[in-house]
Amino acid sequence: MINESEIRITETGRSRAAAMERFTRDLWKALTPSLMPDPRRPGWSEGYLFEVCQAGISRLAADPRSQPMASRSLFTAARSLMRAQDQLRVSQIIDAHFSRARSYFDAERGPAGTAGSTPRCAALNRKGKPCGREPIWGTPFCVSHTVRPRAAA
Repeated sequence: MINESEIRITETGRSRAAAMERFTRDLWKALTPSLMPDPRRPGWSEGYLFEVCQAGISRLAADPRSQPMASRSLFTAARSLMRAQDQLRVSQIIDAHFSRARSYFDAERGPAGTAGSTPRCAALNRKGKPCGREPIWGTPFCVSHTVRPRAAA
């Protein structure tokens, strides 16, 4: 027997994958006109740009709060493929597309983090596994992983 929550998770996974693909394609299409042609490796720059866009969008889908770092790493990777006069416009295109994608993934996750689950502490324990405790309200960390001010003696 199939549980309704399993169906919901599967549908969410499909819609998330479709959204990631759509955002990747839109970003790639917006950046492609600025590519410099490489006569030694025709088609390589388009493929590499698509892979980098896909990695950035998947990073953003996993954690929407990582938008500034994801857009910076995408621009750094794609910068050498673009003409110098187009780099400012490319940076603005990346920021605009990532903002749109972030708002979508934030809305999808809901106010509690991932849809249908309780939020978890963002810290890792000594073994490298994620902490399983609930974070303090308004912070990504639990009581154990929050730096508390020392009392004056």
